[in-house]
Amino acid sequence: MFIQQTYWRPNCLILQKPNLHRIGSSNHRCFHVGLSKPWLTNQKKQNKFKNEYNKIEDVVVSEEATERKSVEVKATVTVKPVAGGVLSKLGLQRGFDEITDLMGKSILLEHVSSELDPKTKLEKKTIKGYVHLSHRSSQEVKYEGEFQVAANFGEIGAILVENEHRKEMFMKEIVLDGVLTGPVKFSCQSWVHSKFHNPTKRVFFSNKSYLPSETPEGLKMLRAKELISLRGNGQGEHQRFGRIYNYDVYNDLGDPNTNPDHKRLVLGGNKHPYPRRCRTGRPRYDTGICRRVGH
Repeated sequence: MFIQQTYWRPNCLILQKPNLHRIGSSNHRCFHVGLSKPWLTNQKKQNKFKNEYNKIEDVVVSEEATERKSVEVKATVTVKPVAGGVLSKLGLQRGFDEITDLMGKSILLEHVSSELDPKTKLEKKTIKGYVHLSHRSSQEVKYEGEFQVAANFGEIGAILVENEHRKEMFMKEIVLDGVLTGPVKFSCQSWVHSKFHNPTKRVFFSNKSYLPSETPEGLKMLRAKELISLRGNGQGEHQRFGRIYNYDVYNDLGDPNTNPDHKRLVLGGNKHPYPRRCRTGRPRYDTGICRRVGH
């Protein structure tokens, strides 16, 4: 009996009963040791795709969980009572203000993030809430409130204030407790107008100082608006609640309309540069033609 000699491939396994006469034939199916099985290869690809998908899904879920996670921040607003009484003098306005305090809607605060929204590249939505009266004495008045601040809200760099009373109030400071980085303070030391006199909210920036080039992106637009409100446009008469700081000459010291001899020098101009006064926009005398003009 003649047996055909063939070269055995050590890394090839026969999958069916061998035929000695045709053992080297290409009709025999085999697979190579060390190579991936076809059906296992497809399964590994599917598992790999599933693992990558699960990773992406875990990241999305993690981001949503971070957005839902929040910390409770306590805001304390300290107000200085006006002279002659607590908050205001006796009268109808004080009655309205006391009702406002009892309703728990004395001051509306809006917390502003120093960061922009990473998705929209715009300012993040502010966190609003009222603070209510918690302490009153002849030295100071305190208002307190709790706010839920999302963990990814970022650093609170500014606060918008709306005074719900009928009269202005002198606000000393605002302190935020519960922030992970420690208390955030806002030194106000300023009068805050009533929303009934001016609906524009007052803005206070935190005590953390920044160089102009280092201003956080989330506060740049707010700082620009605040600068415009302080400069004014040089038009119209200033209102009591205004905070515009620009200057004008003293041109109404005399009374030339009554008697030309009562005309006085213009102070604050090119010839006599000092002193100067803050511009109010009220009518003043024009010493050249002896009549009142608006300025």
